[in-house]
Amino acid sequence: MPLTTAVSGLLAYQRAIATVSHNIANVGTEGYSRQRVDLMSRTPQLLGNSYVGRGVQTSAVDRIYDKFLVNQVDTRTSSYGELKAYSSMASQLDTLLGDTDIALGSSLQQFFSAVQDVSTNPTSTPARQVMILKGESLTDRLRSLDRHLEDMRSSVNAQLDVMVGQVNSLAESISEINRDIVASGGGSANDLLDQRDRLVNDLSKLVNVTSVAINDGSINVYVGTGQSLVLGAATNKLSLSNNEFDVTQKEVALQVGTSTVAISKQVTGGEMGGLLRVRQDVIIPSQNALGRIAISLANTFNTQHRLGADFNGNAGGDFFTAVDTASPRVLPSVGNAASSGTVSVSIADVNALQVSDYRLNYNGSDFLLVRQSDNTVVDSGFAVSDLPRTVASEGISISLAGTVVAGDSFLILPTRFAASASGVDITNPAAIAAAASGTAVGNNSNALALVALQTQKSLAGSTATYQGAFGEIIADVGIKTNQALVNGKAQKALLEQAQASRSAVSGVNLDEEAANLLKFQQAYQASARVVTIVDSLFQTLIDAVR
Repeated sequence: MPLTTAVSGLLAYQRAIATVSHNIANVGTEGYSRQRVDLMSRTPQLLGNSYVGRGVQTSAVDRIYDKFLVNQVDTRTSSYGELKAYSSMASQLDTLLGDTDIALGSSLQQFFSAVQDVSTNPTSTPARQVMILKGESLTDRLRSLDRHLEDMRSSVNAQLDVMVGQVNSLAESISEINRDIVASGGGSANDLLDQRDRLVNDLSKLVNVTSVAINDGSINVYVGTGQSLVLGAATNKLSLSNNEFDVTQKEVALQVGTSTVAISKQVTGGEMGGLLRVRQDVIIPSQNALGRIAISLANTFNTQHRLGADFNGNAGGDFFTAVDTASPRVLPSVGNAASSGTVSVSIADVNALQVSDYRLNYNGSDFLLVRQSDNTVVDSGFAVSDLPRTVASEGISISLAGTVVAGDSFLILPTRFAASASGVDITNPAAIAAAASGTAVGNNSNALALVALQTQKSLAGSTATYQGAFGEIIADVGIKTNQALVNGKAQKALLEQAQASRSAVSGVNLDEEAANLLKFQQAYQASARVVTIVDSLFQTLIDAVR
């Protein structure tokens, strides 16, 4: 009996020392949760009318772990990842718009200064030539800015493609560990549980994550607003698909069996959520706003230019490429019926134009027009017979060629492509209409009217000039960038607090482990001493009997 008791102590404290050693070895392992051996007395043995103890045994090796703190770290990791990706992309655009060598302000000023020179000396061919050159420089700047915005769109697509691969790889790893944990008996696989938690945290850097524990020890993992990614040992995969309307814009999709469902609008948090949000909140509005400036410039300048007479007395033509009539576009949904007709859009009032795209839906009897920037219904209840239809509040007019069927949908893009199509149509300096119609060649009345357009508030309901509208783009991007940077710093601090709280509970404390090691060492030595004493007693007894 004493020997059995002593041996139980040797075995138990050997296990305890091994666990402490494991903790110390993993003091630098990210996400490691310290472990603790639970000791309990063995069932005593009844001898006569009393019980005699039979030593100690290990009941379990527990992982010191707080689910709430782990979930808090994952949530704040996701929030910080989103703001980090958002601010990184927005900062690129903010820097671009603020660069005087690239931005639009200086080009606008130089162009109108050239127009001013023509008004001062309307018969000067060199002044007219400079006006054309500065006009070309201005439209080059519009196209260049639009290319940068298109490059940012492409960058979002490329980064999303990489992240989708990373998410799928992490999901597969989580499902494999789920299988290993179930096979090992569920909750007792402490190191596997830590590995799985690290993978879930890595996943939360990319997208918002929710994990739900299952009775067999595995977990289900949901991303975004509840899209199932890992279900025990099975996984669904993310992929990239073309936007319903625009093949140049990629959307995140979830593959469930043989079906693929677009979930970009449901994806939140993490770097993936940040990229999707910066595209929707910053890149698309900026490109639309730049296009609105291009449309307003072409429309108002050409309108005034046509009222004048050129150097040969002929009526003025278009100075800028007429992007106000050529660039508005409508993209049909891939789900539209093959027999469906074509919807087109034209600019009805440049001054009323909004910085937004629109979605036009048809339910079989009525149309519904939704402004995408704020998801506001701007027109509804009109039928096919009501087309063409002008939506005065938005400055656009919608037409239909052919027929539509229930379920048809269209994406209306009034301004997006205007900046990329900007140009100067006049190549001959003599074609500049500086004079008022019917006046002598040296007259400068129309040139003065063209100069006045620089300060005329011809955009956003007569509240902004060309330069003012561009300033609004800079201000909007700057505000959103600054908010993301400030919120990112705050979220980083919250993340560090959550990580510190988790470490306080689950982290390895070397001082504590050293004390435990000494305690278990002494207990082991004491048990070994008992074995020695019992052996000596047996030897004495044997010698006496002999």
